[in-house]
Amino acid sequence: MRKKRKNLWKIIKGIRKQSICMQQRLIVYWCVVILTLFSAAVLLMSILGVIPGMDLKVGEMLSAQQKNTVSAMTEQTDIMMARSISLSEEITKELSQYLTANGKAFSDLNDNPQLIMDLEAALYSSLRSALDVKYCSGVFVILNATVNTETEYADTSRMGIYLRLSDLKAVNTSKQHVVFFRGNADIARAEQVQLHNRWNLEFDTSALSGYEQIMKFKGNRLAESCLWTDRLKLKDTWEDVQLLYVPVLDSTGKVRGLCGMEMSNLYFRLSYPMVEGSYGNMVTVVAPMDEKGKIYLDKAMFGDTKETHLSPTGTMTVKNGKHYNTYSAAFRKYIGRHELLNLKSCNGMPLAVLTLMSEANYEKLTAENRRAWITGTLIFLFLLLLLSITMSNRFVKPILRSLKALQDDTLTDGNLSGISEVDALVDFMQTKRNTEKLENGGIPPNIEEMLKAFALRVETLTPAERKVLQYYIEGYTIQEIASLLYISIGTARKHNTNMNRKLGITAREELMLYI
Repeated sequence: MRKKRKNLWKIIKGIRKQSICMQQRLIVYWCVVILTLFSAAVLLMSILGVIPGMDLKVGEMLSAQQKNTVSAMTEQTDIMMARSISLSEEITKELSQYLTANGKAFSDLNDNPQLIMDLEAALYSSLRSALDVKYCSGVFVILNATVNTETEYADTSRMGIYLRLSDLKAVNTSKQHVVFFRGNADIARAEQVQLHNRWNLEFDTSALSGYEQIMKFKGNRLAESCLWTDRLKLKDTWEDVQLLYVPVLDSTGKVRGLCGMEMSNLYFRLSYPMVEGSYGNMVTVVAPMDEKGKIYLDKAMFGDTKETHLSPTGTMTVKNGKHYNTYSAAFRKYIGRHELLNLKSCNGMPLAVLTLMSEANYEKLTAENRRAWITGTLIFLFLLLLLSITMSNRFVKPILRSLKALQDDTLTDGNLSGISEVDALVDFMQTKRNTEKLENGGIPPNIEEMLKAFALRVETLTPAERKVLQYYIEGYTIQEIASLLYISIGTARKHNTNMNRKLGITAREELMLYI
């Protein structure tokens, strides 16, 4: 193994000692120059904002989260509607059986507290079973009857039962705490259910938007009757809720009330928490959206909105973008995605699911990312410049070393330039000096061809350019040439540039080799 490594090292040393073609060195040199210029251009475009930042990745992240949210919400609303329809059918059956067994008509429920209480007691088990579905925070049934038709609130006071979950800390968990929010208190005591601290005997339908719409329902398919409210203030409480209505029919198909499920804003926040992403935190909102794209935040349901300053007030407009949309509220802007749900609402506007991220937070993160990118590019640019300078020096230094050795008559294999063309010319000049006269052969063929080509190119020079070349041959510098020709240094340099271009040379050292 050691012998193999030793042989490999010898091969490497042999390669390093070989002369490298000037063309190859120039190719590498210009590659470094091009990379340096490219890096500088990219840096400039990044600073000016021409190069896009993280928009594409953020758009993909928002789209993925939006897809997950819509999928989860569609599943939840489908289950809530299916269970509400089933609850309506169960209540219709219980109502028909109860009235038939007691020989009563539906109108007999009015002004009969005992009959109402017995009917509510018969319906309680169906409501409690519906609440155990764990996709809602409450269930209710409201029937178009009241215990006292003589009170001033008789037109809006209606019998029914409303069960709610309280002290929510998590969703879809067993043994949730249930409270009795509306209905006869004797039923709560019989079922050992705690009364809500804002309990009331009956519902106030004036506070329930969409109640009259449901009561006017005409049709046989309950699936077509499901109606969602906007965010409502739950009367006498600090809570906001969104309700799902399904009509309750009697055996003849006449609407006798409604039932459904509740989703409190607390339950919604727990169901759709803030999602931490690589480019910012994302929140979920369900809000009505009109035909012009205006979103009504004052009627919306909000997931966890901490750190986003998103409040349930005012409206929001949307501006569609390539990778994501921009949503403008009163004092803040958000980026995100939205999609309309296939749900009917009381106000006639479709409900939209929005996945939002604070634009200010995103821009701050983008600025930090851009600073890091610019810093990295600057470091890379500095390294390229350093490499370019080093390579330039390495390109010129061997040539100068060979010329110096030739001048001092100390030329050996150790101080050759390593460039095949230069080494051939230096070797020829050394041989010429040593022999003082070439006896056989003359100039080597490749050098002879180079010099002939150079001589032909000299013929293309203008008189002014030939004077510059002549003064170079005589050893003058560019400053001295300008003085001798009584021209400015800029004009002298212009002649020098044109001369170099026509002669096909790139540096004064190369010109001196031909001279």
